[in-house]
Amino acid sequence: MLILFNSRSVASLGLGSALFVRALIRKLVSGPEILIIATPEAPIPVDKAQIVIKILYIEFFRRISLKYKMIIWLASYPKSGNTWLRMFLKSYYQKSSNGFKLQDTILDDFKTRGFPNISTMKHLNIDFNKFPEIVKNWETMQDYLNLNNRTNFVKTHNSMCTIGPYKFTTSRNTKGGIYLVRDPREVLISYANHMGYDYEKTFEFMEASDSYEVPTTGEGDKTYKKSLLGSWANNYNSWNSYKPSKILVIKYEDMVLDKLNTFKKIIKYLNEIDDLEINDEKLNRALKQTEFGELQKLEEKHGFIEKRAGATFFRKGKTGSWKQELHLDLIKKVEKAFYKEMVELGYL
Repeated sequence: MLILFNSRSVASLGLGSALFVRALIRKLVSGPEILIIATPEAPIPVDKAQIVIKILYIEFFRRISLKYKMIIWLASYPKSGNTWLRMFLKSYYQKSSNGFKLQDTILDDFKTRGFPNISTMKHLNIDFNKFPEIVKNWETMQDYLNLNNRTNFVKTHNSMCTIGPYKFTTSRNTKGGIYLVRDPREVLISYANHMGYDYEKTFEFMEASDSYEVPTTGEGDKTYKKSLLGSWANNYNSWNSYKPSKILVIKYEDMVLDKLNTFKKIIKYLNEIDDLEINDEKLNRALKQTEFGELQKLEEKHGFIEKRAGATFFRKGKTGSWKQELHLDLIKKVEKAFYKEMVELGYL
């Protein structure tokens, strides 16, 4: 149960009032699933727009061995197959057998929208133009996403980092995650096309430990810092080394070259951590609907909200194009910068 109060309902946004409200509600309503949030009616600075009470009874569920639904991250460095994975999962879990639509992958009913996103920040009165405010409210936004007690697939390009006292996520909100990784030489080409950068500038961006993701489409102001990517290596290492929850690492190249077994591995992982259904008929349907050629046709016919104006989102869906498109000096730079990770992943 979710009980919401606005600032007129609670005389003060102070803790004393919050405790009084919590005590009153607990007398009136039984059950461990109550979460109470107080939010102001009008936008004000986030440090004043406090969420007064957050009662998460996750420990109760754990003690009685009930599975509590939380976030399963769909994480990656940009242009590593994240959108393809989300489309596959949408196709696999959609109840209707009707045709597949590209735009469905960002609908709220499947919670595959990016994190953090403007709509959530606006709802919680978080000043998204100030990155420290986004960082300070990472967990608050995840608490909000988890109010529905459903499995929430949430896309992110953020590194699994800690900034000051603030962790990107904790086991309070995260059940697991799938991290997609792609040969950085391929990422460089695809990301340059996506952002409209030249290859040298894109490499410098991928190498920098303080690189931020900025919106390219559909999110209003395109100048605010949305996510801390870190370098390509930072991003991969941060998720690969995360221990509180099991993270499944999937190579983009395996999705291309061994599609059936790779996507079956993903479904088995989701079944393992969250009892999500394994169904061969749905698997085969999803694989067919999300063939790269089919996605290209849908983009050409209907467009796609995530692409930059004038660019093509689903370009090739192949591997090895870096050999033809990158000059030797730049290839050497990439391989030197990311040598350890590329060897570990079998790219070198």
